[in-house]
Amino acid sequence: MENNTRKRTAQLLNKYGVTPQIRFSQNFLVDDLQIHKIVSSIPLEKIDQIIEIGPGIGSLTLPLINTGKDVVTIDFDRDMIKVLQGEFQHKNVQIIQGDFLKQDLSKFHVKHKAYIGNLPYQISRDLIRKILCESDFEYFGFMVQKELGEKMMYKYRSSTTNAYSVLLKMKGELELVTELKPICFYPSPKIDSWFLKIEPTSDYKIDIETFNIVSTIFKNPKKNIFNNFKNSKYRLSKDQLANIDILPTRRGHELTIEEIKRVVSLIKKAK
Repeated sequence: MENNTRKRTAQLLNKYGVTPQIRFSQNFLVDDLQIHKIVSSIPLEKIDQIIEIGPGIGSLTLPLINTGKDVVTIDFDRDMIKVLQGEFQHKNVQIIQGDFLKQDLSKFHVKHKAYIGNLPYQISRDLIRKILCESDFEYFGFMVQKELGEKMMYKYRSSTTNAYSVLLKMKGELELVTELKPICFYPSPKIDSWFLKIEPTSDYKIDIETFNIVSTIFKNPKKNIFNNFKNSKYRLSKDQLANIDILPTRRGHELTIEEIKRVVSLIKKAK
C-alpha cells in the first residue's frame, strides 16, 4: 500500500527547498496509518477549534483541515510557515508564525478547543505546563518520546510518580493512542514515540500556583513532603498537615490525588 504522506513530504521538501532542522527537533510524521489513528482520537463532536502546535510541513494539518473544524497552526520555523502558507489556503485554517510558549492562549476564545502537536523534546514539559495552566480544553493530544510518555502516566504509590503525571491525572485519564516506531518519521529518530491524549473529566482548575505547589511536593522524591516544603517559598507546618489528616513523613508518591488537592488548597488559603 502506497504511503501518500511520505511521498508528499519528499515532494514538498524539494518544492520549497527546505530541510528538517535538528535544532527544532523536526521529525515529520509520514505514516498514513498513524496519522489516521491520531486524528481519529479527537472527539470532533465536542470540538469547535483545533490548535496545532508545531505543524512542521503539515502532515497532520491537512487531515485536521479536512475535518471541517477551524484549525490554528503555530510554528516557530519561518521555512515551515512558508510551506504551510503555500499549501494551505483553506478558509478554515489560520497560520501563525511564532513561539507557542509566548502565545496568549486567552486570545483563542472559542470555548471548546482541542490542542494537538508533536512536542519538541527540549520543551515538551514547558508546553504541557502552559496548556494545563493557561487554557481550558476538551482534548489535548501530544506526541513525545516514549520514555517521557511513560513518566507522564500516573501510577499511585509508584516511585516514578511526579508532578506532571499528577497534574494530568487531576484533569482526567491520560491514554496511550498509539506507539510510533522511528520508521514512521522522516528523518527517523533513534527512539520510539508515544502519542497520548487526555479528555478532561474533572473541572479542577490548575493554575501556575497549583503547578508550583505540586512541583514542590515532588521536588525531591526521596524526601517527605514536610522536608520538601521546608526550604521552599511556601510555609507548611506539621500541625497544618495534621489538620488535613496527612502525616508529614509521607512522600509525594504516597499521597492520593485528593490528598494532594488538600495540600494545594491548604497552602493557597494560607497565603
